[in-house]
Amino acid sequence: MFSVASNFDDELPGRLAGMEVDELFGSCDDAPVGHGRPRAMIPPTSWRTFERHVARCRTAGMGFNLLLNPVCLAGYEENTGLERRLRRTMARAVDMGVTAVTVAHPWLVSLARETSLRVRVSVFVGIATVEQARYWETLGAHIIALDTHVLCRDLGGIKRIAAATHAEIEVPVNIGCILRCPLARTHVARLSHSSRRGTQPMDPCARWCMEEKRRDPVNLIRSDFIRPEDLDRYQDLGVSSFKVVDRACSTEALVERVRAYHSRRWEGDLLQLIGPRGTPPRRRRLPAVDSLRHLGVRRALALLRSAREFMKLEVPWSIDNRALDDVILPGGCHATGCEECGHCARVAARAVRPLVAQ
Repeated sequence: MFSVASNFDDELPGRLAGMEVDELFGSCDDAPVGHGRPRAMIPPTSWRTFERHVARCRTAGMGFNLLLNPVCLAGYEENTGLERRLRRTMARAVDMGVTAVTVAHPWLVSLARETSLRVRVSVFVGIATVEQARYWETLGAHIIALDTHVLCRDLGGIKRIAAATHAEIEVPVNIGCILRCPLARTHVARLSHSSRRGTQPMDPCARWCMEEKRRDPVNLIRSDFIRPEDLDRYQDLGVSSFKVVDRACSTEALVERVRAYHSRRWEGDLLQLIGPRGTPPRRRRLPAVDSLRHLGVRRALALLRSAREFMKLEVPWSIDNRALDDVILPGGCHATGCEECGHCARVAARAVRPLVAQ
C-alpha cells in the first residue's frame, strides 16, 4: 500500500508499524549514481547507517527500496567501470536485505533484473500514457510510478494505464508540484545531478515553485496532491501503491502523514501533509565547497545566503481540508488555459486561507 520516504531515523520503521506500510525508501551517500533530492536537503547516510536502517525495517515487517533513479547519467551509459560499481551496489543491497530498487533509466532496469530486487520505475520518467507504461513493463518493471504532474487527477487516464498493463501502478500523494509544471523535466535532470558529490547543490526550480505559491495561492490548488479521503477512489482505478514523501521531513511529520493516509482522513491544514516539513534527525552542512568550485566566491556566497533564506520560507497560506469534501478538484483539464477556465481560482477562494501566525 504505502511506500514511505525514510529520513534514516531508526525509530521510524517501528512507529509506522501497523499502518499498511510496505516499504521505506532512500539512498546512500556512496551510491554510484544520483537519486531525487539535493544532498544538502537530506541526512548524511553511510553504508553502515544504511545497513542498520534496513535491518530495522525488516524487523518491523517492511521492505526497503534503494533509489538509483537519475534521469541523466552524464553520458556514462554502459560505461564498464560504472557498470561494475552498479552491479556491486545492487549485490550489496540484496545482501543487506533491500527488497526493491527504483530506477529511471532502461539500462539500470536491465542490471536490476539480474538480481532478486523488485524493479520500480521512478516518477521522474514521466509515464502518462499506455504506450509508455507498456514499454517499461516490457523491459521488466514490476511497479510503475505515474507522472502526477499530468495524471494526478486524470482518473480516466490512470484507469486506462492500470487496465492495460500487468505491472503494479503507483502514484505519489503529497509531492505538491504544480500540475503540468513547465520546469518538470528540467527539475528532475537537475535533481539527478545535485544529489551527487561535487555538483552545484542548489535547487532553483524548487525556489521558483515556492515563489509561485507564495505569490498566488491558486497555485496551491493547481498542485498534484491527493487527499487522504480520496485514496479509495484511486484503489478502485487499479492503483496499488501510494508514495508518501519527503526524505527531508522530521520523523513526527512522516508518522503524521502516514497516519492520515492510513486512516483516510485529515483535519485541518492540508499543506501540513505536503512537501518537506520539520527537520530530519541529522543535518548536513550547506555544501560551500561544491558551490565555490562551480560558481566562484561572489556568486557562491550570494547563493548560499539565498539558500539559507529559502530554507526558512513558508507558504503564507493554509488549505482547509474539510472545505474540499464536496469539491471536484482540478485535474485532467488539458483543453484550455487556467485563466480562461477559472475552476482552480473558485476552489482556492473556498478553501485557501491566510496562514495565522502562531
